[in-house]
Amino acid sequence: MKIEVPGIDKKDLDISVGEDSVTVKGEVEREDKEAAGDYVRCEIARGAFSRTIALPAAVDGSRAKAEFKDGLLTLTLPKVERARRHAIRIE
Repeated sequence: MKIEVPGIDKKDLDISVGEDSVTVKGEVEREDKEAAGDYVRCEIARGAFSRTIALPAAVDGSRAKAEFKDGLLTLTLPKVERARRHAIRIE
């Protein structure tokens, strides 16, 4: 799964994985100051987001991996291995 999160540092991201969904939360804060002559201009922007994505199959959250590079979050979510049919010996 690939998720674009431009302008956010990886320390500001929080990822949680359930058996059938993934939740990505993030927070961004920017401050812009400009001083020229007799005035000072300061703009502060803050925002947060949270996105829960339903998965088409059950995943093993303990083996999930996340990579973050250049504003692109890549999640590797291996599926849960189903129990395979096997023979049982009668004693």
